[in-house]
Amino acid sequence: MDGKMNEFQQAVSIADHERRIDELEKDMKAVKPIVYDTASSVKQIEKSVEKMEKNSDKIKGYFLAAAISGVVGIVFIALQNSIFGG
Repeated sequence: MDGKMNEFQQAVSIADHERRIDELEKDMKAVKPIVYDTASSVKQIEKSVEKMEKNSDKIKGYFLAAAISGVVGIVFIALQNSIFGG
């Protein structure tokens, strides 16, 4: 009887193990598209961040050019006033 009980326990254990493997495979099938979608979204976000960084550099350049133009304009006006007695 002990041998038959041991065989029964092994059969139950194997069936339980196979059921768990099936559940894991189902879970993996459910999770896989989510992972791919997330990876795709991350790539899109990275591209957007790169574009924003490039635009940020352009904007910094525009502000710098505007500041330089302003300083040059002020210096020009100051020189004009000192030369021509403004």
